[in-house]
Amino acid sequence: MLTANAIVRTALAVMVLAASACGLAGGGSGLGTAASAVSGAVVASIPIGDFGIGVAVGADGRRAYVALRTGKVVTIDTATRVVTNTLVTNGQPASLALTADGTRAYVTDMTAQSIFVLDLANQQIAKAISVGMIARPILAPSVAVSRDGARAYVTEATGQDDHLLFVVTATNTITRDKFLPIHPAGVAVSPDGARVYVAGCKLTCINGTFLVIDATSGNVLSTTALADAPTSLALAPDGARVYLANGRAASVAFVDLGSQAVTTVAVGPEPSGIAVDPRGAFVYVTSYASNAVQVVDTRTATVTANVAVANGPRAIAVDPAGRFAYVTHTSATCSVLDLQRVNGATASGGARSTVGAGS
Repeated sequence: MLTANAIVRTALAVMVLAASACGLAGGGSGLGTAASAVSGAVVASIPIGDFGIGVAVGADGRRAYVALRTGKVVTIDTATRVVTNTLVTNGQPASLALTADGTRAYVTDMTAQSIFVLDLANQQIAKAISVGMIARPILAPSVAVSRDGARAYVTEATGQDDHLLFVVTATNTITRDKFLPIHPAGVAVSPDGARVYVAGCKLTCINGTFLVIDATSGNVLSTTALADAPTSLALAPDGARVYLANGRAASVAFVDLGSQAVTTVAVGPEPSGIAVDPRGAFVYVTSYASNAVQVVDTRTATVTANVAVANGPRAIAVDPAGRFAYVTHTSATCSVLDLQRVNGATASGGARSTVGAGS
């Protein structure tokens, strides 16, 4: 028999999958026919116990962390590729962001009740920061941590209202609750910690909005209209660009943070997760509907590889060395992609490659 908490978690998981109504519904393929096929990109499929939502990799690359819809966060040893620890929360963990020193993780809660602070050294929950009552999500909450580890920023998009929460990590307390004029889909912090970037959409999410917010005062410094509603956000390592996955439009938007100019690149249908490699050379985008990961060259703004993966890829994270990517799915597995094989195949195989699982 399901407990009340289990029923809430299941209901919220279903709602957010549809919620990506704001981001994942519709869209064409956006990709042409592949030029060549290369095998061996998916080097592992790790059993994780349930449907994975968010994923992050530690600063030393030795561990990956996956949030599960059942209220757990699992730790994966990246060398042995097995789950080594499981933490049980009292909510439904979604997105994760780690401090640069790898000692803590901040994890959002799909029920909008808490922000979970994980002590990664001791593999325990250090604190559950209270956010409020159970609320219906419009989009999955997101989180980012400043590079100095001093602050975390959490978005909450619920049926009641939309917020950006400022958390001081020294005390793990919320010091500012900023009302947002959009449903936030993703958040990032500038390398110097001075600005917070939030992308999202208004009302029924036909198009999108990108906000630049002062990290101290919470004031909105600039607003950029987007042609499409974003699903997720990733910041370039040098802080010069933001990359947005646009679920409905089957595209990725490049936002130049200096000029606010927007460039759009077509990708596979229903792009969900997005990540950038540490050099800033490639953007990796999960295509939920085509069961693939697209690789976009940031220098040429072109898709250079299409990697076949397991069904329903969602979030993606790249390790600090840029060697492996970790992908969650609508199944109880986490895929591991060898990016050296992917990008090596791209370099030697022409403008675009299709890379499949196998060895």
